[in-house]
Amino acid sequence: MQTTSTVTMVSDITAKVNEILETDHNIAWEEELTSLGLDSIKSVNLIVDLEEMYHIVFDEDELLTENFSTISKIVARVQGKLG
Repeated sequence: MQTTSTVTMVSDITAKVNEILETDHNIAWEEELTSLGLDSIKSVNLIVDLEEMYHIVFDEDELLTENFSTISKIVARVQGKLG
């Protein structure tokens, strides 16, 4: 398995979030994504895209809004899946 550096991962995830939110906002590490327009439909799109990008699968019990509410939480969740 190929490893991804944290810097690259943060950049890629931030770009994906901006794409889904249809914005080019400079998202802060701990900024609440719901304040930028992340809703349940966009969250599902983000999760599916993350699973495809990193070849991972989130367990059903992980699919909680609070687990994907900030860039830092998303990065931690993805890194946890990648080991």
